Amino acid sequence: MNILAPFLSLALVLASASAEDDGKLTIPIPSSVQATIAREKGDAGTVRDFRRVNEADGTTYIIGIVVGNKSWELSLDASGRVMRKRLDAGDSGPRMVRIEALPAAVRDTMQREAGAGVLTEIEHIERKTHYVGEAKLGKRKYRIEVDADGVLLNKEFIGEED
Repeated sequence: MNILAPFLSLALVLASASAEDDGKLTIPIPSSVQATIAREKGDAGTVRDFRRVNEADGTTYIIGIVVGNKSWELSLDASGRVMRKRLDAGDSGPRMVRIEALPAAVRDTMQREAGAGVLTEIEHIERKTHYVGEAKLGKRKYRIEVDADGVLLNKEFIGEED
């Protein structure tokens, strides 16, 4: 019976711990990460999703935020520094369209150039002019991409200067 006593006490401790648990999974979030999230979303934004990723070089926090009508994906390191901020543009890849859906000028040009041939596939590819720059913030370097309307598309940490 003395051999079973430690196991029974352990079972009682685990049972009491699970009775106190409300069933929710909690992830401890460093205050520096919380402060960065609050700053990035502002008063009007909301957090859409949150996850912690353990990578070879440390813990990374991936946060989806919505500010106004735009969705952003943030990648923060364990100290709350922004490693990447990217506009979530959804699926911006090519999509198939029918000839009837094309603007008249595009449809006319397609048909003229196809001649007697049959247009079988038409892809609609949206590409906007955008600008890419590098910024140095202290010793940290970032690549920043902005579209022609001034909307931030991507801000990504690219390394530290020696």
